[in-house]
Amino acid sequence: MKNVVLLLLLFPFCVQAQISVQAYSGNKETEILGIFSKDFKSKWNYFASGTVSYDYNSRKINPEFYQNLNYGIGKNWGVSAGIHISDKDIMPSVGFAYAKENDVFGINVFPAFTYSTDAKSFGLGLYTLLEYTPKINERLNFYSMLIVESDFSFKEHQSSSQIVRFGIENKKKMQVGIGSNISQTGSSFETDVNFGIFIGKKF
Repeated sequence: MKNVVLLLLLFPFCVQAQISVQAYSGNKETEILGIFSKDFKSKWNYFASGTVSYDYNSRKINPEFYQNLNYGIGKNWGVSAGIHISDKDIMPSVGFAYAKENDVFGINVFPAFTYSTDAKSFGLGLYTLLEYTPKINERLNFYSMLIVESDFSFKEHQSSSQIVRFGIENKKKMQVGIGSNISQTGSSFETDVNFGIFIGKKF
């Protein structure tokens, strides 16, 4: 059921907007990452981030999708409602949105109250996307990206993840470089690290 809902929610990726796609190959798993953002008329914005990963050891395909609808209430600030879907849980959320972007720097932050339909409990969540692309010369930019996700129940840490990318980007917004996917689970923050290389494109 969760996978069916996930596929239905991927429909907005077909709409023309700002889209970034990356293919990542690491020492433990391979992943496809998609990031989508679209500003509508007035103060509305739709933001989504999705991954499909393949674990070499378990041979499992793991989809994960985060999306929210935002409404601006001040300079760079807004209110937000969304949902986080994975093969383990479905977590609706309400909270705030902060977004700011210029030629070399972009940030999206979504702090929220969440509800885990699997654990039947409320908690706190945070999604953060940072991109920094200063010019190296007339043909190339330095490319860096950081995505941080964290979920806490009101009693303990549930899960966190960090996606880190460093590389170069050309005028056509093609990117290539190195990176890592890092995750922590449970109250003991058991950590897993996946190092690799990536290639991406921003439309």
